[in-house]
Amino acid sequence: MADNYIRLADTIASDEGKAYITIDGQNREMFELQSLDASLSLTVISRRMLGRKMTQHKVVGAEGTGNATLYFMNSTQLNNTIEYIKTGRWKSVKVQVKNEDPQSTIGKQEVVLENVIFESIPVTKVAEGDDPITFDSGFTFDGIENLESFQLPINYR
Repeated sequence: MADNYIRLADTIASDEGKAYITIDGQNREMFELQSLDASLSLTVISRRMLGRKMTQHKVVGAEGTGNATLYFMNSTQLNNTIEYIKTGRWKSVKVQVKNEDPQSTIGKQEVVLENVIFESIPVTKVAEGDDPITFDSGFTFDGIENLESFQLPINYR
């Protein structure tokens, strides 16, 4: 029982991960990614039922949203957006993210976010200084698949 505590080595370092993007069937590493976070928000309704004093709750849906910071070094999303403006055809985007820290005993988690829509597409930017150009974009996703899940730390198994 004394060995059941959170070991720092089992936490996942924030820079230990990889992301891949699939656009129109073309898969590649998301080399321009600086950071990405995604989450699910549950849609919950609440009702007080006749004869009950406590309000009850029920999950009736979910929404996927996220944020990304990217280096300004890839024109794929810009070109896809221009094509959409001209033709009305939007290319489907999937993002696959793997979190895995070799020091940790919990293994890895790998998820696929489906129908990702980045809300902000950079066109151009010029700035004073030596820092790399980055931009932030919120995004939505309509589906999720969990390819692999974390395990319990070895001292909890």
